[in-house]
Amino acid sequence: MISSISAMPTSEFYQQRAQRFRHEREQIEKVIRRYAWTRVALVLLMGVFIYLGFSDSLFFWLIPVPLAIFIFLVNRQTLQEDNKQLASYLELLNKREAKAILFEPTDFSDGGRFSDPHHPYSHDLDLFGAGSVFQYLNRCGTQLGEERLAHDLKNLPFSEQELLLRQEAVKELGDRVEFKQRVWALGRQINDFSFDRSTLLSWLSEKPFIYGNTLYSVLRWGLPAITLIVVGFTIYDWSYFPLLFIMMIVQITITGFRAKRIGEFQRVLSSARKVLSNYARIFQELANHKVESVLMKKHHTFAVSAFEKVKEFSALVNALEARMNPIAMQFGNGLFLYDFHAVARLEKWREKNADELPQWLESLGEWDGLLSLTTLHYNFPKYAFAEVNSQPVLEGKDVGHLLIPNSIRIVNNFDLGKPANIWLITGANMAGKSTFLRSLGVNFVLGSIGSPVCASYWSMPLIALRSGMRTTDSLQDHQSYFFAELHRLQSIMQELRSGKPTFILLDEILKGTNSTDKQLGSRELLRQLKDMNALVVLATHDIALGNLAEQYSSQIANACFEGKIENDQLTFDYTLHPGVAQKANATFLMRKMGIIPPEVL
Repeated sequence: MISSISAMPTSEFYQQRAQRFRHEREQIEKVIRRYAWTRVALVLLMGVFIYLGFSDSLFFWLIPVPLAIFIFLVNRQTLQEDNKQLASYLELLNKREAKAILFEPTDFSDGGRFSDPHHPYSHDLDLFGAGSVFQYLNRCGTQLGEERLAHDLKNLPFSEQELLLRQEAVKELGDRVEFKQRVWALGRQINDFSFDRSTLLSWLSEKPFIYGNTLYSVLRWGLPAITLIVVGFTIYDWSYFPLLFIMMIVQITITGFRAKRIGEFQRVLSSARKVLSNYARIFQELANHKVESVLMKKHHTFAVSAFEKVKEFSALVNALEARMNPIAMQFGNGLFLYDFHAVARLEKWREKNADELPQWLESLGEWDGLLSLTTLHYNFPKYAFAEVNSQPVLEGKDVGHLLIPNSIRIVNNFDLGKPANIWLITGANMAGKSTFLRSLGVNFVLGSIGSPVCASYWSMPLIALRSGMRTTDSLQDHQSYFFAELHRLQSIMQELRSGKPTFILLDEILKGTNSTDKQLGSRELLRQLKDMNALVVLATHDIALGNLAEQYSSQIANACFEGKIENDQLTFDYTLHPGVAQKANATFLMRKMGIIPPEVL
């Protein structure tokens, strides 16, 4: 499926949408105020009718009319309050989008809870946390979507076929702005980030204690039937009332024996009711939306099934919660064994849908997470989708970093594995080596999950990713920085020796030892890596390593970032050049900052 997006939207586009939703919100507020004043008038009118009713009873018969209108307006106002909140969230979203497209800081969730400094690559690539890739991508409306997006970024779990299906879905939904933004706004209304699904999922695996129990089935149908017969006799002959009273006490007593278990049952489900009820609204959005891509058709099928059944679940839990009214509890249980029927209906629902509910939630999480990628595609339609190749070759054109604004981003071309499988990147401090490595790593991650990448062309194999760029020490584990770095290199080598093909990004390794030892260790590591099933990019200040390309010209290649000193000013072009860097800047900067005397060469 070819994307239909032809031009990049502007900040003004989103600002206009924000103004549109602000206007909608203001109009809704006017309607709400009219409803409120009308209800006040109706209360006053009912008061007048009551006053006049003491003089003429006809006015008492008129009271139900304004009362019915009052109840109608309460329901309408509740609906309008919901619409107002939705419009407010849509206004907020478009304000954020207007800032995001200009690369200004936004308040989208940064995924800091998913950060892991010991992860094979996510910490090095700034995937999570303030100003992270996750925050820039994240347009998930639900906790489910955020968790799935984070999982995908950290695990790269897709096969080539799955990747192509995801790309197709991203292209299809790219320009569905109304649909995507409405899903986000509905998700904000849900506010499910404090909802713990584990109790609900645990409930799904429990055995029923009412439904399917022969004794309770006889009781919950037999006793109410007998009680209702007694009610009928009591209506015609009041002498049967003591028997009716006894029957009600018996049923209340029976439910009392199970009151604690039913109360726990209710507490578990009540916390899930509101969230699932709102999930049903999101399922409804997709169920009512026409899709054509294979992946979204699958999710559409789930949504159609989930919408009605999740809505039914919420209604059943709501019915169970009616027992919290003391009068309803006494008469409901006394006449009908209401608690038993309410629990049995929920257990019956569980028996039918226990296997499907986790699938519905998983489906929602996947396509909600996918919507973040569709927004990236819509905002930057020139970003390429990855082409998957079966060879150990990684190639990109106009490769840049996703988080650097278009106006200042410098892009580079890159081809690893044609034929050299190792690139040594040399250059002075601040020349752009680390940023370039992160550009490669972030684009590799994005390409691996079906997202557009910050490049005009990107071809890659589906292999593992490892990095060693920002190793951290750990006082808790009694582990020094240097040992932590060695431990990471050890784990990389173990994976390679197990036969796992891997793309490896290393930035200035072995910083914790002297220069001679560092150079020797780096040389020996590169000599091993060149013969392994790996694509490697190593950034280093050690220009002496560059001569390895002369010894292993078909396996190791040199490239560099250079700085330039003119008129006592240091500048960088951040452009990748072939060969080994020839210039350094540390001494120049130390003289310029007054750290060392000016006469030092």
